[in-house]
Amino acid sequence: MLSRIFPKQIDNDFRGYKLAIWLLALLLLFKTSISVNAVGWNPLMTSGEVLQRADRIPLDTFGANAADTAVLLFAVWGVTHLVLNLLGFIALVRYRTMIPLIYLLMAIDHIGRKAATDAFPILRVSDGTVSVPVNLILIALLLIGFGMSLTTPERREGAA
Repeated sequence: MLSRIFPKQIDNDFRGYKLAIWLLALLLLFKTSISVNAVGWNPLMTSGEVLQRADRIPLDTFGANAADTAVLLFAVWGVTHLVLNLLGFIALVRYRTMIPLIYLLMAIDHIGRKAATDAFPILRVSDGTVSVPVNLILIALLLIGFGMSLTTPERREGAA
């Protein structure tokens, strides 16, 4: 299994289920749209609006400096995710042996952020935030994709 996550040679020879490739592409597109919104590159809403609407962070109750700092940190987080997503797209297009590693890194990121938000809860406008169920679904899909990327389909085992 470790040789699948950390291959000796990075090439385009993907040995997992093809569905794992398509799932990763969809997840990367979804996560890229989230990252673009976080950075503030969406012409329809600012980073602060995303924080208030999607994550239910009550920026209007913060002081001006605190609100600016929260928006800045959110935008920096978005840039970091754009870089991880770019690496994922590169793996999809050119270096498919990296797909299990990309799934693993993305799952570690999501699980780590979930643990951090549980360890350091913050006041939100309401308990019904959109991000909580979405992030749990993303974690599940990432783990499923990771498993599919490590598993060799039976027809391929016989051909190998």
